Amino acid sequence: MESQCDICGSKFASRQCYFCQRIICTSCIVPEDATGNYSTIKCITCGRRKINKISLLSVLKRNKIILGIIAGFWIYTVFPLPFLQLFGIKIDPTSFQPIFITTAVMTIPCYSFRTLSHANDNTMF
Repeated sequence: MESQCDICGSKFASRQCYFCQRIICTSCIVPEDATGNYSTIKCITCGRRKINKISLLSVLKRNKIILGIIAGFWIYTVFPLPFLQLFGIKIDPTSFQPIFITTAVMTIPCYSFRTLSHANDNTMF
């Protein structure tokens, strides 16, 4: 099935703009990018707007599966006890105390540790 170009309406759209993700034909590619790599093709609309980089939101949308896997591993690493109980492993309730203490310490911003360590520094040179 042939795609239709999102800019000019041609039936032979075979490329995709790297910046706006539109399906475009070869006549709607910016001339200096016509012989470039398939991953960095720019359409004439993005060329007119002088777009040279993609937004943070676009990066997050394109990598949502990878970010979801990383977030899942992070949750399992930080909070392993509920997952272990889910798998049927019996855990003593007193083992939750180190997890709660570690979670409380991790929520304290790093800059407060820096200010506390420099607050007692009374040396003069």
